[in-house]
Order: sequence, then C-alpha cells, then structure tokens
Amino acid sequence: MIIRRLVKAGQASHTISLPKEWLDAHKLKKGDLVYLYEKGDKELMISPESKMDESVPLKETTIPVDNKELSTIQREITSAYINNYNTITLTGQSITQKTKDIRKILHDFVALEVADQTTNSIIAKDLLNLKEISIDKTLRRMDMLVRSMIQDSIAAIDNADLAQSVMVRDYEVNRAYFLLMRLLKSSLSNRQVADFFQLSNSKVLSYYYLTINLENFADCAKQLAEYLGKEKKKDKTKAIFQRVEKGYLEAMKGYFVRDKKLADGVALQREELLKDAGELAPGIAELFRTMVTLTNNIARLVMDEE
Repeated sequence: MIIRRLVKAGQASHTISLPKEWLDAHKLKKGDLVYLYEKGDKELMISPESKMDESVPLKETTIPVDNKELSTIQREITSAYINNYNTITLTGQSITQKTKDIRKILHDFVALEVADQTTNSIIAKDLLNLKEISIDKTLRRMDMLVRSMIQDSIAAIDNADLAQSVMVRDYEVNRAYFLLMRLLKSSLSNRQVADFFQLSNSKVLSYYYLTINLENFADCAKQLAEYLGKEKKKDKTKAIFQRVEKGYLEAMKGYFVRDKKLADGVALQREELLKDAGELAPGIAELFRTMVTLTNNIARLVMDEE
C-alpha cells in the first residue's frame, strides 16, 4: 500500500504525487493524461490513458503433461487460454503419445495454433488480436448457432440422423464461448481492453452471465438430440420443445431490443412449462427443465437492466 498526503492547490482542489515506479511502468511523463474512476462511495481509481496502438502485455505459461488424464490437460489449457496466456508450452516425456489429442484440444480455441513441436514439447501461440473481436457479433453468432441447434434437435425426433449436425454446432458454440470468456476476463484485469470495448464492470457481468447461459443451453440441445430419436411420446415431446423454443426466441429478442415486457412474458410461462415438461421421460424432462431455467435467466437479465 502506498500512502500520500493531500496538498491544497487553489480554492477548490487538492493534489497528490504519483509513485515514480508506477509512472515509469506506464511510460507517463509531464503533460500525459490519466483518468479517474469512482468505484463505490469511497474509492477512486487512477488509470493511464489508453492508447490504440498499445499491445496487450504478453504472458507465457508451461503445462506439464506426464501422468495426467487428458481431461486434466484440457482443463489446464482452457484455463490458460481464458486467462490470456499468449504462449502455452506443453512439456513431458509422453508428448509424442499424446500429440494427436493435444492438437485436437488446441483446435477448440480460436486463433491458438501450434508454433513448434519437439519430442518433449508442444508450443502453442495465440495469434488473436482481441481488439479485432466484436462482442455483439460473437454473441449473435452464438445465438444463431443455438437457434439452429434447437431446430435440428426438434427435427431429430423424427430423424435421428440430424443429431450429428447438432453436435458439430455445439463445438462452434464452445469456441465462441471460450473466446468471449477470454475477452471479458481480460477486460477486468486490463483497463486498456475495458476502455476499448467500453465495458463497465456491470456490463462485463451481464455479458458473462448471458454467455454462460447460451453455452449451457447449447449443451442441453446437444444432449436432447441424442435422446429424442428414441422417444416414444414424439408428438407431446415435439409440442413441448416448440414451446421451449418459442420462449428462448422471445427471451433473446427481448435481450437484443431491450424489451422488458417481452422478457416478463417469458417468465410468466415458466411454471406451466416446467409442469408439462415433467410429464415426459425423466432424462428428457430434466433437460427441458434446465432449458426453461436458462431461458428465464436470460429474461431476468433483460428485466434487471437499468
């Protein structure tokens, strides 16, 4: 903690000195601008001016792979990607045996490419410029993918072969999800990124919550597509799924056009839809209940918007 004493400067203001180390770290000199942000009632944050040509600081990490389950390696790579590590080095004597699986995992992330490989290491480099990403366009892409997954999942009730196309699109939803998680987390730790995307903490929270709900909804649609081809109550299942789809579409429309009345209408249908879904086979009923809850989470976002 650094302590500074206030010094009166004129009739209506006071000044404090800034630490030299902080000024040097941000390459600030006389005449440069700094920004003051009020955080709550008792906090004032000082930030250097964001410059368009400045790059986000580079970060590197190493992940040992020996004696680890593939799922553990996948989680560690995911964590490194979301935490904005630009270089991820995987090391170990078992690299050669795990190369195919590791490369497949790396392909799950936008702009993460293998830059070099030896018998004991794989080096993945991030080629992404976060400032080239559009949050709104990425969210809308996730939404369109989820919509198409719902449509094909409904169609899979009569044609089980469509389940495979649903799974492929779930993979694309996951890629968009990881990308947005990375960007949003970066904005919390890097004021330059937050300023560039004009993201307040409350907006980051809203985007974060929406992104999680969309990804979870896509997972439910994928699981349903696997089950529905074997469902015997086809007509009833299809009718309920179409109501679930209608709720999702109205919730997302409410989100994009900021229509609280439309979002409230979605919430009002929740209890009846949950009750009707409960009459289906337990596994399918549970997935429908989860989808209804996720839809209402999105509607809640709209209604809670200031």
